Amino acid sequence: FYILTTTMPKKEAPPPRPWTDELESDLRRILTVGEECITEKELKNLILLKGRGTEKYADDAAAAADNDGVRTTIATTNTSPVDLTPRIRLYDGFEPSGRMHIAQGLLKSVNVNKCTFDGTHSTFCFWVADWFALMNDKMGGDLQKIVIVGKYLIEVWKAAGMDLTNVEFRWASEEITNNAHVYWPIMLDVARRFNITRIKKCCQIMGRLEGNLTAAQVLYPLMQCTDVFFLKADICQLGVDQRKVNMLAREYCDAAKRRYKPVILSHHMLYGLKEGQEKMSKSDPDSAIFMEDTVEDVERKITKAYCPTQEKTVEGETAATPAANGDDAGKESMQLVTDNLKNPILDYVQHIVLSPPGATFTCATANAPDGHTYTEYNGVKEDFLKGDITPDQLKRALIDALNALLEPVRDHFANDETAKGLFEQVREFKRTTAPAAAATSEDAVPKVVRMDLVKEGVIPAGCHLVLAPLPTSNPTLQSAADILAKLKA
Repeated sequence: FYILTTTMPKKEAPPPRPWTDELESDLRRILTVGEECITEKELKNLILLKGRGTEKYADDAAAAADNDGVRTTIATTNTSPVDLTPRIRLYDGFEPSGRMHIAQGLLKSVNVNKCTFDGTHSTFCFWVADWFALMNDKMGGDLQKIVIVGKYLIEVWKAAGMDLTNVEFRWASEEITNNAHVYWPIMLDVARRFNITRIKKCCQIMGRLEGNLTAAQVLYPLMQCTDVFFLKADICQLGVDQRKVNMLAREYCDAAKRRYKPVILSHHMLYGLKEGQEKMSKSDPDSAIFMEDTVEDVERKITKAYCPTQEKTVEGETAATPAANGDDAGKESMQLVTDNLKNPILDYVQHIVLSPPGATFTCATANAPDGHTYTEYNGVKEDFLKGDITPDQLKRALIDALNALLEPVRDHFANDETAKGLFEQVREFKRTTAPAAAATSEDAVPKVVRMDLVKEGVIPAGCHLVLAPLPTSNPTLQSAADILAKLKA
């Protein structure tokens, strides 16, 4: 017998795609979303790999299973071809926690539209973090209220001009429950690769200080890191305040020897409207403009807002300086760019009014009392610092611009019955939850009530009373959370 062997020629790798003007335009547009990108080179490679021009269509498709076994349903119609190639996936998560401030509403809408611009071949995934809100004790720990708030926030984005064509909303409670066999092994692998000190440094993502974390809140960064890989996110497009946990995801890739790290695209955090506020606060209604604010609310808040006219020179000051000497990570700066003016009015002009492509800002000036129209932020800032625009003129122009942007949202919640019903429920939640939240805040003195049942002769000395649910052989995370909430109440 003779055995003939042949050596098959190696399959040549396809030549790299050329970098075109359209791809460069996509790159530059997406970069405008972030105050920082880690890294621009990785983002460029991602656009080459999955971006514009990589589409392949089929006339019919159903569901495809990805490498981790999570089924991704591809919507089909009889008239439209279906794109079967991997798209650029961007992700952001939000806690349904009550109110939506203007950055989360308008700025997020602009950023999503930039990232999913027609032809970019991208999908923006919103992770509706209802379980995370529960862990962070939002809405009094009531999951049903949290879900209603989540639906309300989605209605706000619809009204704010977010193009939902390439946007998907995934609810954490549903996705994790339905894909527990995928989610929890990733989370456990993340957990075993980092010590508790590293995880606690991520506490800034929850707006919490390290010394005030509950056990559930320690799980929060681990789960948020897991979300990146569970959702197969190529880009983490969150705020600067979430930077630490996004960096944790990149560190995990090194530890787990994952080839591709998520790109981090961190957007700017708006200043609070009061002096010295590094960021807005939902607990302080006058620190920010909220999406449901009335015309009168906007005028009152902006009129009272801090508006310095001169930069402060502070020797040795740098932006986003890491915590040192044991300082709590939760107190760190929210800004990556050094700003010695820290004027919230100018901040709104730059990041809210002039953020959309082609936007303009009209303001009265010394040379144009009836109004001069600006297309670039630097021109507004220069004229303001020179004194050509007074603080009152700047505030008046911003009030008019913000009310024009918010008017479609007001109309939607006034005329759409579904949106109106959700808003009424959320407003009622605020009335009933706020007093309870204030009573359980960190600064509140806990009210302790004790009954001496032995002294009352109800029970003999040495007895113990234990309140607990009946045991079950198949406990779920949701049932545990419900029990904890009842015990807490």
